[in-house]
Amino acid sequence: MDKKNVKSSIWDSKILWAVISLLASTLLWVYVTTTVGELIPKTFDGVKVVFKGEDILRDKEGLLISNISANTVTVRIRATRREIAKLSSDNLTAVVDVSKFNTSANYNQLVTIDFPLGSDTNSIDVVSTFPQNISFSIEKASTKTVDLNGQFVGTVVEGFAAQPMEFNPETVKITGPQSEIDKVAYAWVEVDRDNVDKTIQFNSTYVLKDSEGKELQLRNITLEPETVSVKVPINATKEVPLTVDWAGGGGATSENVKITCNPSTITIAGDAEILAGINKISLATIDLSSFELSLEETYPIVLDNGITNVTGIKEAKVTIKIIGLETGKFNVTNISTINVPAGREASVVTENVEVILRGNKDVLSKIKANNIRVVADLADLGDTTGVFQPNVKVYVDGYTGVDAIGESEYEVYVKLK
Repeated sequence: MDKKNVKSSIWDSKILWAVISLLASTLLWVYVTTTVGELIPKTFDGVKVVFKGEDILRDKEGLLISNISANTVTVRIRATRREIAKLSSDNLTAVVDVSKFNTSANYNQLVTIDFPLGSDTNSIDVVSTFPQNISFSIEKASTKTVDLNGQFVGTVVEGFAAQPMEFNPETVKITGPQSEIDKVAYAWVEVDRDNVDKTIQFNSTYVLKDSEGKELQLRNITLEPETVSVKVPINATKEVPLTVDWAGGGGATSENVKITCNPSTITIAGDAEILAGINKISLATIDLSSFELSLEETYPIVLDNGITNVTGIKEAKVTIKIIGLETGKFNVTNISTINVPAGREASVVTENVEVILRGNKDVLSKIKANNIRVVADLADLGDTTGVFQPNVKVYVDGYTGVDAIGESEYEVYVKLK
């Protein structure tokens, strides 16, 4: 068969034309259904609400939008397959027009839907929008200053301690609608680092919290500054004993003194070099001649600047007991004076003093009242006249290891003329 007859036979084939017809109809169906064919419904959730003219409202009128009833809407759309394929919750926009407003008030506006560029809006039908209206307020901008607070929630290397956080600046200024900034109680920074052994310092953003400590998500808020300098001092720690210093007296020596402190130790924090020189914390200096056989007092725990009491206990109870000694009371009438000012005559008004001695039991049993002298020192009185109560000193003649206690409380009156 020649080539001409073969070609004629192919074009006269019914099968070929059937295939061509099927292909053409398919292409036509695709075209029709994706352009002018059946409309397909689809629902889009989380379509963002935007306010048209909000920037003009803020910049020209000094007004801000707040108390928005909903930040997103759900839109149901019917369109051809081709147009539906172009749409998503991210490229659809729910628009509220505020361009004509210029006063503070509460509003309720209808939402319109904007479509992305290139959409054939003639073939798109918005079936429904929920919610259909958005309520909101328009307010004048206000400013408020709040404190910065924070917390270190990480971990430190053993032997170190995190100190209270420091901020620069210590306050921040927030500007926004009055109803929004009224919710703010303070600004908050939280630092989470592990195995820290040195001071941390960096710039950080912060969040706003209400009076219950809940983080706030506010709209139209301006922060000044937007970041702050945060410092978390990390100090070395050391456990040191609590002690008292004492001055011997009243017949007591180190062999007769038993001192206990409760607590007995505290943990302090500070610069490592400074801590190296601190081996104890002295609460007070106690004169052993100021009490008889026991003393119980509470003293504040005072630390030098730069040292922190990590334990947190602010005072300690001190108990001092005198062991192996006893006390005895004597009614002393031998009262004299020394250092009488020149040109003055002194006479003792007080006739007897009850003196308490402390010492060894065997020695105390041998002492009589006539072995004891009470001497009033008039050196500090100067050129004056009248009745005075000078300092006194008690002497025990012929015996050692026995002394008076409470001398500062003895009342001896002397008259100068």
